[in-house]
Amino acid sequence: MKNYQKKAIYLLIFGTFLNISYLHSQSVEKSSLYDYFDEAVGKDNLNINNGIVHSEPFRPLAGKNRYYTEEFNLGDISYEGQIYSNVNLKYDILLDQVIYKQNGSSENLPINLITQKVDYFFIKNKKFVNLKEESVKFPSLIKGIYEETYVGDNVSLYTKHFKEKVKSLQADVVYYNYIYKINYFIKYKNYFYKVESEKDFKKIFPDYKKEINGIYKTDKKLEESNKNQFMENLTKQINGLLKKSSN
Repeated sequence: MKNYQKKAIYLLIFGTFLNISYLHSQSVEKSSLYDYFDEAVGKDNLNINNGIVHSEPFRPLAGKNRYYTEEFNLGDISYEGQIYSNVNLKYDILLDQVIYKQNGSSENLPINLITQKVDYFFIKNKKFVNLKEESVKFPSLIKGIYEETYVGDNVSLYTKHFKEKVKSLQADVVYYNYIYKINYFIKYKNYFYKVESEKDFKKIFPDYKKEINGIYKTDKKLEESNKNQFMENLTKQINGLLKKSSN
């Protein structure tokens, strides 16, 4: 019997005898119930514990690493449709791999989760979604894990965080440097477009060339100092223009 089926049985039994009522908010209730029944079933038996032990085969240069954040962070994850709350997560952006470590003993080994079974997760209040092949058009262009930066009614922004591995030889020992990079993708009319420049946006939204040109001129300093925020602001403004024109 699968673990989620066991949880359903536990939930039914305990609900009958304890007359479980709604808590103050649905999200708090859901998190509390999942945590409670994780304890009832036993954390070692959860589906999320099924994976390969994570390892570091590449010797990094001092101060360099292959992760979105080097340390584990408490976050929520949907894995095989099951939500796990307040668990230790780390995101390997070199291999596009989510790593999980069971709370508690420091002896618990980190586990590579099966990427295809990851639905979405949160790290440092950022939501990352797994864009699977069957869910997008032209999966050769965009598939894997992306930050869901902004979701609008008409257009959305997705950010791809990744690192490139560069070999470095020091005193006859091979080390690796990791270079952090970002790509941006716009989702518009169920298609994804890679965007790098003002020209890219004008090509996707030809009816708003003047407005896009004005945004780039007005927010030039922001583009140079904080490209992430600039891209989010730009996408929001384009979404507003599209929304206004549809009214």
